[in-house]
Amino acid sequence: MITVYVHPSALLLAAGDPAPPGSPEPPSPGPVDPGAAEALGHLAEAGMNVAVVAASDIMLPVVLAPLPRVAELPDPLEAGTWFLTGEPNPIGGPPRGGTTILVGPRPPDGPVPLPRFDVIARDLSAAAMEILTRQAMA
Repeated sequence: MITVYVHPSALLLAAGDPAPPGSPEPPSPGPVDPGAAEALGHLAEAGMNVAVVAASDIMLPVVLAPLPRVAELPDPLEAGTWFLTGEPNPIGGPPRGGTTILVGPRPPDGPVPLPRFDVIARDLSAAAMEILTRQAMA
């Protein structure tokens, strides 16, 4: 069975323009994507396991509350596993294995190369559609 790990940052809409290159301040998070529940529901309806990557003491948006939690990602991710995040510069870089999707606006190029993600999606609905399409084509 396919597992989709979702970092809570993947649910947030961008509050505005991304921070300029070299800026010490990350862009401020925006509101929760109103289509997040529907997008996650489509993945579950397709028979995928959807899990949230967050420590048990972190409060999550209501849309994530019913989903199982994992404190951290397996290392490496199994083949066929997906990881969705809105964090363009995750500590330690994107996980090894699986397929990674950066959800949100493409970060601006800067003096330091950005971590490599397999897919960049504008929002969680686009990320879910990408997963469903690739699984249907496999």
